[in-house]
Amino acid sequence: MILGVLVTLAAFFFASVLRLFLTRITNRSFSNMILYLRPDGEEILRELMDTSIERALAQNLSHKQFREEQLDRIRLADEYLGHRNHNAWVCQGWGDTELRKARETGDQEMEAAADALVVACAEFRIGASSIKFQLHFWQFKLFLLPFVRLPRLSRMRKVDYFDVFDSYEKIREAALKLAELCGGDYHERLLQAL
Repeated sequence: MILGVLVTLAAFFFASVLRLFLTRITNRSFSNMILYLRPDGEEILRELMDTSIERALAQNLSHKQFREEQLDRIRLADEYLGHRNHNAWVCQGWGDTELRKARETGDQEMEAAADALVVACAEFRIGASSIKFQLHFWQFKLFLLPFVRLPRLSRMRKVDYFDVFDSYEKIREAALKLAELCGGDYHERLLQAL
C-alpha cells in the first residue's frame, strides 16, 4: 500500500513537471507580459522562511497553536510561491517570444539574453513545483495525522541546488537585461512591475 501511495505521488509530481512544459506561452509581447505579473511577496516569503521566527513561534506557542500557525504559514508560502511561479511562467513566455525574434534577426546578444531568461524561468518553475508539491504533502499529512511532528517551513528556502530567493533573483536580473536590450521604456516599466 505504501509503495502504491509513493508511486501515485511520484506520478503526480512528474505530471506537474510535464504540465510546466506543455503550458508554455510562446507568443507573449512585453506589454502583455507586464499586465500579467503578480506581486511576488518577497518580504512575506522571507519572513515565512526565516528560521529564527519559526523557532520563536515554536518556543512561544503551545503545540496546538503552533500547529495552526504552521498550517497557515504553509498555505501562505504556497500562495506566494504560486505568485512567483506564475510570474516565471509569464516571463518565460515573453523570453520565448524574444528568443524566436532574435533567432530570426540574427541578434546574438538579444538571443543570449532571452535564452538566459527562459532557462532561469524553467529552473525556477521546476524547483518551485517541487517545493509546492512538498507543501501540499505537508498540508495533507497534517490534516490526516494531527499529532505528527510539525514540518519546518524554513527548510524549504533552499532545497538541493534550488534557492527560492536566489533563483527568482536570476529571473529578475535576466528579465531586466532583456528589457534593457529591447530599448524604449521597457527597463523602467519592468523594474516597477517586478
